[in-house]
Amino acid sequence: MFLLAKQHKRSKFITVTCCLHTIILFLLIIFIIWKLPSYFILSSCVTSSALNLIHASFKDELIDEHLASYSLMYNNESRVCNRERPLNRAQERDFSAISKLLITLREQIVPYPNEYFHGRGIVLTVGQHQLKFAKVNLKMIEHSGTQLDIQIWYSFSQISEAIMMELLNNSAKLNLSICCFDTAQCKTRTETWQLDPAHVYKPGVNKLKKSFPFKPAAIISATFAEVLFLDCDAYITRDPIDLFLFDPMYLKFGALFFPDSYQSRQHPTVWNLFNTTCGEHEYELDSATILVDKKRVWNGLYMTKLMNDNHKLFYKYVTDGDKDTFRFGFRYMDVKYYIVMIPCSTGSFDGIHFCGWTICKTDSLAQHIYVNHVHMFKHVGISYSPADLDYTRIALGDPNNNSFSFIQCRSIEISKVCFHIGRKPYPQFINNRCYSGGIQSEEFEYHQYTLDEPLLSQESKKNQILISKTNNLMPHFVDNLLKYIQ
Repeated sequence: MFLLAKQHKRSKFITVTCCLHTIILFLLIIFIIWKLPSYFILSSCVTSSALNLIHASFKDELIDEHLASYSLMYNNESRVCNRERPLNRAQERDFSAISKLLITLREQIVPYPNEYFHGRGIVLTVGQHQLKFAKVNLKMIEHSGTQLDIQIWYSFSQISEAIMMELLNNSAKLNLSICCFDTAQCKTRTETWQLDPAHVYKPGVNKLKKSFPFKPAAIISATFAEVLFLDCDAYITRDPIDLFLFDPMYLKFGALFFPDSYQSRQHPTVWNLFNTTCGEHEYELDSATILVDKKRVWNGLYMTKLMNDNHKLFYKYVTDGDKDTFRFGFRYMDVKYYIVMIPCSTGSFDGIHFCGWTICKTDSLAQHIYVNHVHMFKHVGISYSPADLDYTRIALGDPNNNSFSFIQCRSIEISKVCFHIGRKPYPQFINNRCYSGGIQSEEFEYHQYTLDEPLLSQESKKNQILISKTNNLMPHFVDNLLKYIQ
């Protein structure tokens, strides 16, 4: 009897102990979930991210390859450019003035306001002549399904508040604000709030007819800590949130820039003025798309803004508008950046020759096309038609190993100025350095990619030039653009 009672007590003790352990374990799980929600959210994002669908080992291989070649390119730059081209009298005078001005501007850089900027967002600037394209841009952003906030910056000198309110009211599905440099205010459809005027960095336009200085001013004035800037005619093809969260070169450098189709055209002495290595063989920037973490690259951004405020000298000798002020401003302040040198263009194909009309932009590993800068149409009178947007050509692989060329020129076979992508050395480039060859059959890509399917996912596609139907590479891009731009 005594033995049975003892066994009963022991069994009861074991049952109570197990219950207590279960309760403690349950409470511990609840605590972890409550304390670390961001961990589970991030894990979910990593799993579903379009930039993480390729095999991890292949992705690591691409990253190592890109970093090595990028470092090699910059480490091999000469400290002094070739000075065989003499300066004329005006250049001697103005270059001396630039040298002195740079020292003055460096002293005007203000510290980064740590507690002021928050979050991530898309930023645009708009004037009267960009209004048509801004409307299309907002529709393309809406179609991407992004939840990112958007700010459009403007000045009364360029466009009226009434027109901006109309733009705002026509974009009810977006997290959109319009922000005015003059009043230091932002507005949504339902509220207005005052910004801190000390952190609204107004552009110095003076009598300049172009609105180039608005771009860097808007980037640093926007209330976001991280900014994707878009020109009004630079249209996103997919939700850009993955660029912020997962692009390896953005995470490493804090700034992603994208190239134009010209190698540097500055006088060699300009590089020496900016106390930097000679980047004569680097491509000029297409500043229609800029991705920056403002805190990490603040000094470069602020110097860029100051250079644009003093555009009379810098636009004359250093840059065509605002675009290369980013490159030289960052270099002068010794702030690193990464240029995504993936040649890509959308245009027409006549069965033999491809003629590119746009500059499209991928992430740094060429997994997806994120932006298509459709800018040539307005300059050379090309119609917005399916035929002129039907094909896209892209060179995949290590962008810094100098194996591809991207140029804008007028070829003999095609009477219009086009963007051309070629493989180096130049067997198909004629004396005026314009591409003369036709499209090879092995370049055709017939696969229709889904939205999250990577373009470069295996070794066999590295260092290849592909041509495909635009909608195969950027699902529904042509259909949506033509629907909104007509």
